[in-house]
Amino acid sequence: MKKLKIIVAALSVFSIACFIGCEKNAVEDITVPYNGALFKFYNFALSSPTVNAYANNTKFTAIASLTGVESAAGTSAGGVAPARGYSLVQAGSNIVFRVVTPSTMAASTTTGFGPNLEIAAVTASIEDGKNYSFYASGVFNKTTQKADCFIIEDKLPQPDSSASYIRLVNPGHNTSTLSLEITRTLKLPDGSTITEVTTPITGVPYKAASPFVKVAPGSYSLKLTDQATGKSVTRAATGFAKNRVYTFTLRGDLISGVASSPTLFLDFTENR
Repeated sequence: MKKLKIIVAALSVFSIACFIGCEKNAVEDITVPYNGALFKFYNFALSSPTVNAYANNTKFTAIASLTGVESAAGTSAGGVAPARGYSLVQAGSNIVFRVVTPSTMAASTTTGFGPNLEIAAVTASIEDGKNYSFYASGVFNKTTQKADCFIIEDKLPQPDSSASYIRLVNPGHNTSTLSLEITRTLKLPDGSTITEVTTPITGVPYKAASPFVKVAPGSYSLKLTDQATGKSVTRAATGFAKNRVYTFTLRGDLISGVASSPTLFLDFTENR
């Protein structure tokens, strides 16, 4: 059994209130034992409706409702839930992970959206104490009302107070393999500067992730490139802090050149 420190937010899959002092400036410290796996959900399917994520019949992402009726909103196209940290999911064998529209969503013949649509599902065995990411991917087909999805394990590196760690995930159904180039400017003792360009991650195919790669902390600009077409998307100066772990993910349609929902972007999330 492991211990997990949880910051209580307005909405969580589980809520535990435990106050340790009555002093005005007391620090709230919530430390609870837990069994299960930790999950982060990415709704990166093109043209996707807003959705919730389920493990079997247990919902582990949602929008809070004050009425007791399920919110028509969920994780929108391009959204990540939870935005920080992970949700707790029961571990076990042959769990069906599902991407489902809210029961209160309005039906639309134009978009193909509607209530209680299971737009994607995948079966996976999940181990206790591990971290995972669940991606809705591909393209939502308004006729079949289906998209694609996959699960990857987040093999987080050991804490390292001297370095940052990054990885790349590819949910781009029409890509070949992706690489990630990072660039930073270094100031030398004599006041001059040099530009350092490296490509620490290459060869990431659809539905796959690179390992986490160790990099020096600092501010970097980034360029993601599809190997077969040479098409790329960039991201401006992004800070990598010490003892932090980050995931970069292709979001949107890199290949077709047509405007997509979500819009083309190099997404950046903090795993730890």
